[in-house]
Amino acid sequence: MKTSIVLHKILNRLRKVARRSIPHNLHYRPTGIWRVEETGAQDPTTVVVHPIYPQLVTTLDISEELYRACSAYWKPQRSVVTDYVVVEVPEGRIHTDSESSVAVISRDNRVVTNVSLSLQDGKVCDDAQNNIFRQRYFSEPHRLKGTVFTLLSGGAGVNNIGHWFLDVLPRLHLLERSGLLGEVDWFLVPSTRYSYQTETLALLGIPSHKIISSEEHPHVVADRVIASTAPRGRHTLVPRWLLDYMRGAFLKHQAPGPEVGSVEAEGPFLYISRRDSSIRNVLNEEELQGVLGRYGFNTIVSSGYSILDKIRLFSRARFVMSPTGAGLISILFCQPGTKLVEIFNEGFVIEPFYDIATKLELDYRYIICKSPTGKPAKNAAEGQRDHLVVETQQVEELLRETVNPVQ
Repeated sequence: MKTSIVLHKILNRLRKVARRSIPHNLHYRPTGIWRVEETGAQDPTTVVVHPIYPQLVTTLDISEELYRACSAYWKPQRSVVTDYVVVEVPEGRIHTDSESSVAVISRDNRVVTNVSLSLQDGKVCDDAQNNIFRQRYFSEPHRLKGTVFTLLSGGAGVNNIGHWFLDVLPRLHLLERSGLLGEVDWFLVPSTRYSYQTETLALLGIPSHKIISSEEHPHVVADRVIASTAPRGRHTLVPRWLLDYMRGAFLKHQAPGPEVGSVEAEGPFLYISRRDSSIRNVLNEEELQGVLGRYGFNTIVSSGYSILDKIRLFSRARFVMSPTGAGLISILFCQPGTKLVEIFNEGFVIEPFYDIATKLELDYRYIICKSPTGKPAKNAAEGQRDHLVVETQQVEELLRETVNPVQ
């Protein structure tokens, strides 16, 4: 792990302790909530609400067998309803702890509901329970002239490419639908530390000089703040508009263009390794690669490729296999009918990628591996860390049904 990233994590822990224990600038702590859903309370001098997708229904379109396999501690709903809005907040503030809380705050010091977000145990809680109400230490806000649009999503958007694609970038579609995109002077993003963050923003046409990072400015105030509902609302199901927008925005970059030798050489059968991560590694990966090699699979480490390379690589893929993880977000670029096999540890079976795969009409299958410890995870914190041992015989049986060995 890079020294700068380790240092960043240490500083975040220190800030976390300070926020909860040292009183400073307590007048910045919000005194209440401004409920967007109470339309009778609209006040254009405080908050202006633009409905985008009112009462939108999003469903989880998977088999009952697959649904039952999902971990009990993370069982998703089969159908959710979300009111997607974009709000304008004159003299508004934005505050984030870059971990579990984002608060959009009105000029009268109230948290604006629907466009603010707070997590407890990894799940969205009620706006009245936003962590900011328990915070004691507040830095002075950085003043921005003009209009700022927030793409903040909580902690995971800072360093997880999956959350970046699902919870950060799609907010730009909601902004476009509001008609306010051309009025934005500043785009406040969770981070610009990683190349995929700057690459995707550039591909979406966001000028670099208009981008500011919440890691440098976690507390800002502006002449006008614009904010949107989270792309997945208060849940984890992926709405179809999100998939349509992301594919439309990025697949146009798949060709033409100069071929990158390493991408061209990978071929249409891909195995995504997690060996660049310290969690959820396949402990018998060499054995697994031996089996996959007989069927023409090439191993890739997703973090080693640019976004353009990933678009070209996955849009041409015919078969993708991978342990569950953020690297699978590139299936957004796959064509309908592409075969996908997701490998789970029995203690960590979650729905985002099979939700995406079924909505994209991929040929989705999955393998659930026994926990190498013999004790399946009881919660998400344990499940996210547990490694996997893949039963290669099960993999070979699946491959025999779908592809022919390389002669």
